[in-house]
Amino acid sequence: MLAISTSLQNEWCLLFISLIFWATLAPMASAFPLPNSSPLYQFEGQVRLRHLYTADEQTHLFLEILQDGQVRGSRHQNAFSLLEIKAVKPGIIRMQGAKTSLFLCMTSNGHLYGSEHYSEESCNFREKVLHDGYNLYYSEHYDIPVSLSSTGTLSRNRQLPPFSQFLPLVNRVPLDPVFVDYNFYEQELDIESADPLSMMGQAPGFMSPSYVF
Repeated sequence: MLAISTSLQNEWCLLFISLIFWATLAPMASAFPLPNSSPLYQFEGQVRLRHLYTADEQTHLFLEILQDGQVRGSRHQNAFSLLEIKAVKPGIIRMQGAKTSLFLCMTSNGHLYGSEHYSEESCNFREKVLHDGYNLYYSEHYDIPVSLSSTGTLSRNRQLPPFSQFLPLVNRVPLDPVFVDYNFYEQELDIESADPLSMMGQAPGFMSPSYVF
């Protein structure tokens, strides 16, 4: 009986010491935030394949990077408009053409171009997700928004230029296409609607793709 009593006392002592140890660590653990906890940085180490769609009342465009480095808008999703979007640090991403392997970059006056060489100064963009599902992309270094407009810089009253709000649409183009039926892949979006993504459930084929792979 004495041996059993001593064993129980030892077990209770070990349990008490363990509780004291974890109670001491608890305040220290809460003092350190989770690494990479920003929702815009949840894609670290992963690549999102997206087409950046923008439009006004008459024109619908997908940003594309051509083989010669030209950046322009296309009416349809295609191999040149498919971008690999990857986070490089909290809230900052870089974009690379899946077809050309050219990085999307910007000059100091807001001109967009494709480059074989990645530069933090020219090719890093701050990603801002808006409430309506559209995204804005600002040059981290120059603080100029990405835009397919010829006037890509902000106006004096900080008004955004045309074609600077993008929907990062999920890819619907075959990754190894031989023939692309653009009539099939073209997407009809109601840009005048207060719910362009039909997030209320009326059109389940569309969803905000900013946080899905």
